[in-house]
Amino acid sequence: MSIIDTFDNETEAMIHLEDVCQKSTIQLDVCIINFSYKIMQALIEDDLIELLDDSIIKSVSGNYPIYIYKNTKIGVVKTNIGAPLTVGLMEEIGYVFSCKKFVMFGSCGGLDKNIASNKIIIPTHAYRDEGVSYHYVKASDYMEISNYKIVSEYLDILNIEYVLGRTWTTDAFYRETKGNFLKRKLEGCIAVEMEVSACQAVANFRGYQLYNFLYRADNLDSSKWDKGILSNIEIDERLKHFFIALEIAKRVVKNE
Repeated sequence: MSIIDTFDNETEAMIHLEDVCQKSTIQLDVCIINFSYKIMQALIEDDLIELLDDSIIKSVSGNYPIYIYKNTKIGVVKTNIGAPLTVGLMEEIGYVFSCKKFVMFGSCGGLDKNIASNKIIIPTHAYRDEGVSYHYVKASDYMEISNYKIVSEYLDILNIEYVLGRTWTTDAFYRETKGNFLKRKLEGCIAVEMEVSACQAVANFRGYQLYNFLYRADNLDSSKWDKGILSNIEIDERLKHFFIALEIAKRVVKNE
């Protein structure tokens, strides 16, 4: 059986969210998902977010504290890199806090050397080179990213420059081969990351709304891998990305 035959919408899931999670009395309007512990530390130190719950969402790997941006119902959470964990976190936040809207941002690798370091990229489609999405949506090469036009409209309002394009979602950071890079580039992919196609798939399946953007960190479009600003981006720049996400989240709530 191939992974492309995995999607099953005819029989019931054997494990349900209500079997694992306890529903909260608090409802989030939207939740911002990011991947940076440095961002979380800075937001805590600057007293911009407050702890909502540090034990309701947890696993054997540890707890996933949920914060809210002060004086709002905007959740803020740090996930770890990779589709399975991020999708699981979306699922559980969606259930526990009755949250149906998510803003997600993080770094990506560039597949086009003409896209500058730290440039904002808004994915329009994501190549499904991961396993999670095939359990939520019928097989296809690409996931269309539902709200990319809305994200681009918000960034236009904020006078923030960006690039639109396809992205390549992969599970295998250390198997981004030259051959696969060239295939994806020929198909119009301008970035590579590890979550977008899967998160869009769960959004489609659960009826969530996902608003996503990336920023270019490393670069594959060179004779050898260019690390760029990967893991070295200054905290002020990291926080700029968070505040872009926050502005998107505020507009998502306002325009409900």
